[in-house]
Amino acid sequence: MTRVGFVNWLRRRDPGYRVLRRGARLSLVAAAGLFGGRYGLDDPLLGLYTLFGAIATGFISQLPGSPVQQARALLMALPAAWVLVAVGSFLAVDTWTAVAGMLLVGFVVPFAGVAGPRALGLATGLQLFYIAASFPPYAPGTLPSRLAGVTLGIALLIVAELVLWPDRAPPGYRERLAGVAAVLGRYLELAAELPAGGSVDHAELARRRADATRALEGIWLPNLPPAGRPASAAARDRALRHGDMLLRQVLDQTNRVCGVIGGLQDDELARLLRQVADIVRDAGRTLRGGAAPIGLEQLAGLETRIRETYERPTAAPAGEDGSAIPRLRLDAVVLHVADTTVAFGIAARLAVGLPPPGRSPKVLDRDEFWYARRSPFALYWWQFRYHLTTRSVYLQGAVRVALALGAARVIAGFLNLNHGFWVLLAILTLMRTSAVDTRTALRPVLLGTLLGAAVGSLLLTAARTPQVLLVALPVFIVLTFTVSPLLAPIWGQSLFTVLFILVFAQAGPASLQLAGARLLDVAIGATVGVLAGLLLWPKGGSGELRLAMARYLEVSAAAAQEATRLLTGRESRQDALTEARQASVLADASFFQYQMERHDPKLPPVNWQAALTAGNRLYLGAESRLHRGARARLPRVADAAGPLDEYTGRLRQRYGDLARQLRAGRLDQRAAPPPPPDDFPDRLRAALDGGESRAAALNLVDVEVWLTSAGDSLDLIQPARRTD
Repeated sequence: MTRVGFVNWLRRRDPGYRVLRRGARLSLVAAAGLFGGRYGLDDPLLGLYTLFGAIATGFISQLPGSPVQQARALLMALPAAWVLVAVGSFLAVDTWTAVAGMLLVGFVVPFAGVAGPRALGLATGLQLFYIAASFPPYAPGTLPSRLAGVTLGIALLIVAELVLWPDRAPPGYRERLAGVAAVLGRYLELAAELPAGGSVDHAELARRRADATRALEGIWLPNLPPAGRPASAAARDRALRHGDMLLRQVLDQTNRVCGVIGGLQDDELARLLRQVADIVRDAGRTLRGGAAPIGLEQLAGLETRIRETYERPTAAPAGEDGSAIPRLRLDAVVLHVADTTVAFGIAARLAVGLPPPGRSPKVLDRDEFWYARRSPFALYWWQFRYHLTTRSVYLQGAVRVALALGAARVIAGFLNLNHGFWVLLAILTLMRTSAVDTRTALRPVLLGTLLGAAVGSLLLTAARTPQVLLVALPVFIVLTFTVSPLLAPIWGQSLFTVLFILVFAQAGPASLQLAGARLLDVAIGATVGVLAGLLLWPKGGSGELRLAMARYLEVSAAAAQEATRLLTGRESRQDALTEARQASVLADASFFQYQMERHDPKLPPVNWQAALTAGNRLYLGAESRLHRGARARLPRVADAAGPLDEYTGRLRQRYGDLARQLRAGRLDQRAAPPPPPDDFPDRLRAALDGGESRAAALNLVDVEVWLTSAGDSLDLIQPARRTD
């Protein structure tokens, strides 16, 4: 019965036994490296650094992807580990040089996480290589043993990842996005029957809509672990993020089609929607790595049908019946769905490494895919440049860690702590992105260290011979790497403490001072870490979220106004699109970090997901409409476009009001959506009666639908009004 209970507990805590297998692999590598170096090669230092290498990259680091991808990441990290060990070894000659190196490494390595999830997952582990080498004794002559140990540890871990009980590759974001495309394609397929006038099962339509909504919620980036997000600056990851936003637009506009269809029928629109459904499904198969990826010719075919729909004559003059404006509204929404689908097809091609479309008359030159035409160096440089501001949570975190590690290195150096390594390790273990989370982690770290020090002292006291400790060491290696990740933090910290006491007892004379030194060093590290968390941006992502979101909403609304003025033939002296692009990066980063922290109850009661979606709708809508080419321009309908220009100004003002309240940290007055322009339908009808082209009228309606939708988002961002 006990055995059955343990198995059930293990299955609940570790579905698929991924943690157990990973711990078993790491235990074998650590034990083989430590004992092989100590007894097989008679080089204790090599064995110790083999253990450090395995722990830093296999236990502390969190790498995404399949075993092959993880092995590739470890191989790429090996040169960085060599550099850090070498620099740490030479700078250990003096406390102040070691501190200077610690400040530099402590900032550069965490800030490199801006590059993507692999760099972010390796950041803490890589810092350990410098930390371990930067403490006395100053012995540059031991550098070959240190480098050999690090190399052996990482090499053994790579082999173990590939050979010993390899984990099944988890579904990547590309596969997840492909699954969403398949679900959305089924919804589009049924929605296409609405304008055809056939009998549609509305209950089934609602079910498919709900399925598509749930599928998109399931791949929303903030809901995924950091290691599973396509967050790097590379073109493929950018294409995946772009594709995610495009599919959300397709779903939103398809829902709008179902809402405005009424009793209108149009076989051409039905055929267009069926073609859209086919391309969404084919793009999904492309993301899955199908043998025949979606071709540019197929996308060009949809572009041709879009142009034909734009250019066909209006069904009825505006004055003959009341259906002309509703038909234009339906046409505009369906055309936007189709246009967004073309963009999604291109994004799917880019996500699997296919080249972007050339400057061809068949496929529009879409500048929103600018990243596909830039070098990897340029893409990564822009990613880092956007975060070179004190408003970036990545820069804040890197500065916080660097100063904490630097201060701890000064203390360890001037107090001549024999195991100062533990002081800095405690900081890396304890520090979180907010002071509240750091304080929460403090208790289990201290209590776990105290308990581990007590157990370690008992082992050192009870061990009559070194062989007793030698037998205990592999037992605690297995327990630490396999069991501790499944337990509460206090027990994991206890096992980790006992393990390090036994490891250092093998490296030198066994003494009860080891347990006391471990406890003292962890207490010093915890104190420094808590103080750094309290003094340096203590609110973490919560502190930046409202400021970053306020900025994003403000500049996105400005981008919408800029786009509307340009589309209607007016001048614009601002460059809000560029500002909105940077603001979106900072808002995303702040929101992602906030999702991993304990939420601050003092923040304004705002739906932050809706706020981020509203900013995306404003900014990306402006960008996509400006980059459609001459077809989107509205120079000859200034009279009908005037109300939209005025409406955009009011919309920007309301978003500005909301942004100012977010900066102040409170919502004193509700920023209500501006009323849509009442005379817009009349002006549009007059323009049609005056012989205005259908294409110009469709563009106007498209902009009006986009802007009023962005206005409706204001109600979603703010809490609902109380009715009592």
